Order: sequence, then C-alpha cells, then structure tokens
Amino acid sequence: MKIILGYILTYSYLILILIGTTLLKKKFNYKEETTRKIIHILVGFSWFIMIYFFNTSIHLIIPPLTFIFINYLSYKKDLIKSMERTQNKSKGTIYYALSFTILALITYLKPSFLPYYGLGVLTMALGDGLAPFMNFNSKLEIGTTKKTYTGSACVFLITLIISILFNNYYTLNYNFLNYITLAFSACILEFIGFQGFDNLTLPLGLSLIAYLI
Repeated sequence: MKIILGYILTYSYLILILIGTTLLKKKFNYKEETTRKIIHILVGFSWFIMIYFFNTSIHLIIPPLTFIFINYLSYKKDLIKSMERTQNKSKGTIYYALSFTILALITYLKPSFLPYYGLGVLTMALGDGLAPFMNFNSKLEIGTTKKTYTGSACVFLITLIISILFNNYYTLNYNFLNYITLAFSACILEFIGFQGFDNLTLPLGLSLIAYLI
C-alpha cells in the first residue's frame, strides 16, 4: 500500500507542477524561462517523496524513467509549453530526467549512495534552477558565455548549504575543505554544461565527487 501511495503522490505532485506552471504562463503571461525554472526547482523536491515511500527499492527508478519519455515527446512535439523553449531548443528537460534516473539506478544497486543522489539532484534543482534569477546584469557574464558570476555564486552558495545539511543529517563526515571542494566543483560542472547539458554534468559529477570524498 505504501508503494502505491508513493506512486500516486509522486505523479500527482509532478502533474500539479506542470498544470500550475501552464496556468501561470497562460493566465499571467509568465515568461517561458521563468516557468521552466519553476518546474526545474520544484521537480527536484520529488526526491523527498520518492525516498520516503520507495527508499532504495527499484520503484525509485520508475517515475524519472517515465519522464524521460514524456519529456522527449514534449521536446519533439512541444506538448508542455511551460517547460519548453520555443527558440534555441534545448534537451535540458530530457537530461534532467535522465540524470535523475541514472542516480536512482546507482542508488538501487548501491543503497549507501542515497545521500549523494539527493545532494546531486537538489543542487541541480536549486543551484542551477535559482542561478538564472541572479543574472540581472549582462555585464557580469563570464567571457562570451551566457553564464554569469552571480549565477555561479548562487550555485556555490546553494551547494555549500545543501552539503552542510546533508552532512548533518546523514553524517557524511565532511569537513570545511570538503564543503569548499564540492561548492567549487558544482560551479565548474554547471559552467561547462551548455544547452541544458549541465543537467547531466552537475548532478552526476557532483554526486560522484561527493561520494569519492
């Protein structure tokens, strides 16, 4: 019964996010980049629902796996307009679900990986998700990229906070140097990802680094 309830709540939560952001886009004329980032941030919190109901069972893999196909169809057919770019289309939503799935699979095969799975996913959701809202000045762009110093600072700070919280909850035995290493690593991993590819480089790379240290 707990597993069934987990599926119901996980899918209901994700569907409500998509419906809510679609309404925001239509009713209040929110910019597509704004609704995309709202989805980006909120979807990350589905991790808490899934680990509570599924723990490290195989069921952890199913929801993100289904959204690889849903996001791919949306990318090809522009089905969910609140999470797709009409110009300069990116596969970021597909990469997002893919990284979620890969980390869930690793966690299923190696249950002790669970906290690193969460650390990577939440940093992607919050760090990468909030970073664009910090990009208020194009003069702060790094070189010829669309990345900004303020966005990178946001990723750094969010990673630092999440690392500290996860260390305290899961007793990962991190020290100050570990926190700084993870925060700088997150900035680099986010910076090298273009056209949505940071939705792979950031969560996968950071989870691996967090596990190794």
